Amino acid sequence: MGRQDMPKDVQMEITGPDGRSVAFTGGDLERAAAGFLDALTVSAARHVVETGKASVTGLQRQFGIGYARASALMEALEAEGVVTAANHVGKREVAVDELPGAFRVAEGIGAMVGAAASNGRAPMKETAEDAEVREGVYRVAADELRSFCERFERLEAEKKDIADQMKEVMAEAKARGYDTKVLRKVIALRKRDRDDIAEEEAVLQLYREALGV
Repeated sequence: MGRQDMPKDVQMEITGPDGRSVAFTGGDLERAAAGFLDALTVSAARHVVETGKASVTGLQRQFGIGYARASALMEALEAEGVVTAANHVGKREVAVDELPGAFRVAEGIGAMVGAAASNGRAPMKETAEDAEVREGVYRVAADELRSFCERFERLEAEKKDIADQMKEVMAEAKARGYDTKVLRKVIALRKRDRDDIAEEEAVLQLYREALGV
């Protein structure tokens, strides 16, 4: 005997582990059971509905994920009708006032599965070996971080020393009667290609003649 699909418009209701009732249709259950809506997608949908903001960067901040993952989530929410398509400036709007049925049932099922999985289990304790590994990883990360900081600080100190020496050179040139503003322009010109300078000067002369300056 073949499998009979549940009518998509049949109305049902379940009670989650928190005591809340979740109303849904056969179609909602079918989509949730088929795995179309993973936990992160459901959480993202709830976030945009509750905040009223359909922002990729908002999803990044909320869930600590990269841009590509957050963008894919937003596209999934668009496909499910939770948010609108992006307009000409890339802005989206939240298209619903409450979480759609498929998301609610997926959320309810996930909560019940989580409660059942943890029922009667004592929280796992960290062993001495676990603590040693954790501390070792932290120590390595801290040493590497300290190394980056120290290298940057050395470069920063060297940059300050160089800047001070450059000021001393200009101060000495000024004391000898040189125009330091012009001197800086000459130094900048020395870094450029002669042909580029000649072309720029020719255009400048053309403009000056046109304006009589």
